[in-house]
Amino acid sequence: MACFVESIVAAGVLSVVKRNILKQEKANENVQKYSHKISWSRKLSWLVNMLFGGAFLLFIEHIWHGEIVAYPPFLTAMSSPEDTQAMIYEILTIGSAQVALITTIWIVMIICADKMSANLTSKAQMV
Repeated sequence: MACFVESIVAAGVLSVVKRNILKQEKANENVQKYSHKISWSRKLSWLVNMLFGGAFLLFIEHIWHGEIVAYPPFLTAMSSPEDTQAMIYEILTIGSAQVALITTIWIVMIICADKMSANLTSKAQMV
């Protein structure tokens, strides 16, 4: 029904956080100029892109199945109070599970990327 809404909200909040971190990184640019580490703003942009991408695909899927329409109330689940209650329950359960799964995959990505970056740094120092 509207499980993609939580991913959109999480991605929006993380976009603001990423922007603030990017400002801090630019202020400290001279310190980390020669570091081979991946910046936190870049890592957060991966998460934001994953959340927005998943939400977009779910949005298209919900349009395909007729759960989202081009006229008010736009979400067919908002046509009655019972359906709205079910929609909110789905957002809180399925949406939370989706955000948690995407975040878990992102954490694994970060761990792998940091290890690969550390290997590149150690190989560069050996040469």
